[in-house]
Amino acid sequence: MTRLSDEDLNKLERALAESHRSRQEPSLGADWVRHVMQDVRREAARPRQALLSAGIAYTVRQAAAVAAALALILVGSVLVYTGQDTVELAALLSEEFETGEPLVE
Repeated sequence: MTRLSDEDLNKLERALAESHRSRQEPSLGADWVRHVMQDVRREAARPRQALLSAGIAYTVRQAAAVAAALALILVGSVLVYTGQDTVELAALLSEEFETGEPLVE
């Protein structure tokens, strides 16, 4: 690593300060400022949309879980009910069909 003397450091500091002062600022019109602000507002609104869609997805998952649980309860109760009364159900169905009455009039 090279060691710089105080004189070299002062030269470097002056050169950097001069280049900083001589920088020209870009001329930005009102149109450019308006477009930048629109972009900022659009980006600021984006996280709320992401949070909203995440909330909707969570609600849909919860509703699906509740529907699945209710379906399992229904299927379980139907299986238990039909398992106990299979003979009675078959007898009722056979009586309806043995009478010979048309189902559709």
